[in-house]
Order: sequence, then structure tokens, then C-alpha cells
Amino acid sequence: MDDTAQGFRIGDAFHPWGTLFETVAPGAVDDGYASTRLPCPSAYGFATVHAEITAPRPDRPVMGLAYELAATGATAKKIFAQLVIRLGAPIGVDREEGNAGNSDSVVLHAQWSRGDVAIALSLYGAPRPSDHGDGLGKLYLSWADIDAASAPFLRAWRAANADLARAAESAATVHTFSVAYEINPLLEPRCLHHPEILETPPSIAARLGPTGFALWSDAAGTRWHLSTASDSIVLGGPTSSAVQVMEIEPAKGGGFAALEVGPWSVRSAFRSRAIADAARELEKLPGLTVTRHAGYDV
Repeated sequence: MDDTAQGFRIGDAFHPWGTLFETVAPGAVDDGYASTRLPCPSAYGFATVHAEITAPRPDRPVMGLAYELAATGATAKKIFAQLVIRLGAPIGVDREEGNAGNSDSVVLHAQWSRGDVAIALSLYGAPRPSDHGDGLGKLYLSWADIDAASAPFLRAWRAANADLARAAESAATVHTFSVAYEINPLLEPRCLHHPEILETPPSIAARLGPTGFALWSDAAGTRWHLSTASDSIVLGGPTSSAVQVMEIEPAKGGGFAALEVGPWSVRSAFRSRAIADAARELEKLPGLTVTRHAGYDV
């Protein structure tokens, strides 16, 4: 496993870290969080059932892999011993001997670190059946160099932020609303996970507290935006023209009202006036499709 610092293997193919998900698995996922299983008969000297690759989006680098280890007669103890020989003593080991014989549980989990790459092993209490063969456990690789993964996408994202800041300098209309719950920012770095989510310009953020959001337009009144104190989205784009408005009545849960545009969202209490008022304003704007959903919080 000497080349894990440089990239990952799927069968005989080697892919450097930074390779896009859609390059490795073209057409497997259209958008959003990307995950798929690929044929992989072996990996790093172990027989495997398949390899699962994951990425923040199809057009972003593969960040994680999980190889399903095939149950070919090798014992869990032998597989663990082979990795210790190759990688040295793990930085952490958890054992659950009481799970022996249970295929739905894990009897051992171990972790190693190789710079920006984390390696982990999970072994089941018994072989786990699947359509493609029984699995004995999983071998994981995770690439943690977020700066390197983000670097190819930063320039375009920063340019979009600069355009947004210029639009905010002379905003023509600003509607502000306040919900019942504090709004949490989206996962960083946004250029890697949600490039359509931009940094809210200071002039807009200054009008909003931890529970506030705004619907605002540029000087010409032709381009509209939704902003929380931290996250903004430009409306009318390929992934930001569909607005989802949810009014979910209390049942087992307490109910809620929410507004979603792609990955941008705010949530409040059931029958929130803020969500209702914002939805009415959004329905007035051309180029948007506003869909209302009702139901029970089960």
C-alpha cells in the first residue's frame, strides 16, 4: 500500500488523488452527493467484492473509498495481521469480541494515518451476504487534503462571490424575514460541496441576525438572491430556479415550515409567518417555479 499517498486503486487501474468522480464513474450520478459501487475483484493484495467511491459532487474529486473484502477463507485475524505488517501498528483499535458470529456487527475497527490519507479496517462478526458475494469487512481510504481538493475550483467560486458583492453594493430591493430557529451555515469549503452557495456580502449580512434571511435584488431589479447571514444563492440558475415550500403539520414531531432552493434552506416553526411571506414574494418573481408541499411530521 505504498502508493496510497499518491492515489487509489480500483482493480488494476490507478487514479491520482484529485481525479474527478465523473472521470472514474462517468454517468453514475447526475448531481448532489456522489456515491456508487464499481466492480473491483481485488485491492492492495486482498480479494474484494466491489469498491464504493464517494465525492462531494460528481464534478468534484473522489475523497473516499470503501473496499468490501471478500470472504475467501482468510480469517479476520489474518487480514488484520497483514495490514499491521504493511502499515505498522494502528493509531487506534476498537474490539467488540461479543459481536462474533453476528454479520450485522463489527468485531474490530482499526485506523492508520499516512499524511493526508487515512486508512481504516472494519471486520464483521461473520461473513455478510450480498448479491455479489459474501463480505468479511471493509477497507477504507480517505483523502483529507481539502486545500488540494478545492484548489481547482476556488478561482471560479471567488469570481462569483465578487459579482455577488458588486450586486449588493446597490441592491434595489431587500425583504428581510426572521424564523424561529437559528440558521446554521452550510458545510465548508462551499466551493467543494456546494459551489452555488456564495458568501453573503457584508452589506446584506449586516441586516440579518442568526435567525434572519433576506430576498433581495440587484440595482436593475432583474437578478434576485436569497441570503442568510452566511450563505447566499443567486436565483434563476440551473439548480436555483425550483423553490420548495414545506408546511408540515405536527404529528409525532412538532411540525415545521421550510423554504429550500437547491442546497440553500431555512426552517421555522409550523405556520411560520416568515416562510409564508417569503414564499408569496418568491411567487411574484419570473423564472422561478414555486412548489408547495403539505403533510404530517411523522
